[in-house]
Amino acid sequence: MKKIFYTLFVFGLITTLSFNSTVGDWFDLKQFVQVKTDVWVSKYEVSNAEYKKFITDVSKNNEAIFVHTVLPDTLVWRNDISNTEPFVKFYFRNNSYDHYPVVGVSYEAANAYCKWLTDQYNQYPRKKFQKVLFKLLSKDEWVFAANKGDTTKVYTWGTGFIQNNRKQYLCNYKHTVFTLDSATKKYIESPEPNAIKGTTITAPIHSFYPNSFGIYNMCGNVAEMIEEKGIAKGGSFLEPAYNVRISSEKIYNKTQADIGFRIALKIIEK
Repeated sequence: MKKIFYTLFVFGLITTLSFNSTVGDWFDLKQFVQVKTDVWVSKYEVSNAEYKKFITDVSKNNEAIFVHTVLPDTLVWRNDISNTEPFVKFYFRNNSYDHYPVVGVSYEAANAYCKWLTDQYNQYPRKKFQKVLFKLLSKDEWVFAANKGDTTKVYTWGTGFIQNNRKQYLCNYKHTVFTLDSATKKYIESPEPNAIKGTTITAPIHSFYPNSFGIYNMCGNVAEMIEEKGIAKGGSFLEPAYNVRISSEKIYNKTQADIGFRIALKIIEK
């Protein structure tokens, strides 16, 4: 019974999407920037639209039970955040969120996506490189892509301030501050002055300003899984400014609404 349900669910997803699984146009690598001699990094976090192409393609050739294991867990919106019930149904499936980062994906599913993309690219006739490996960034690769080797940087844009001189916010984070309570001697979290009320969610993957490499949202938006299992870098929209620094690390052991991933391309053969 479960297998039938999974099949119907995936079929419904594909029918709704009407996606063309051809990814050739994507392989011009325009969305990647070179950060080291043999390592390129995506300018953007993996989006719902890109992940849907993966789901659509693997569903053609794999058992429904396998497809179920790589589908995003949309219930994370219900588990992690209040007042977000519509996102359970719409965040991944509705095309309005195509350019938002995919979330609710397991570490194993993120690696399955990388393997699928590697296979797709290496079979593509008009590719830029003969053989590549798509993968999650290692911790060292992620930090270098964020700070370009400048260890004095607090945030990826180079300053220790969360706003620029025009009072524009530089990333997607939880707009709260911590103040010391003189009576209890404990820090209390409270909304920033003039903070926007209501639920904050992810922002589109091209939001805010890129860093000096041209990479977007390494601080804030979604915390990004890396090769080291159980660690996500850069903080998220659910965390205050202090927790979206380059050095910030989020420990996880399950899928979450504020954890996504970014990919790197390693050249194996030019």
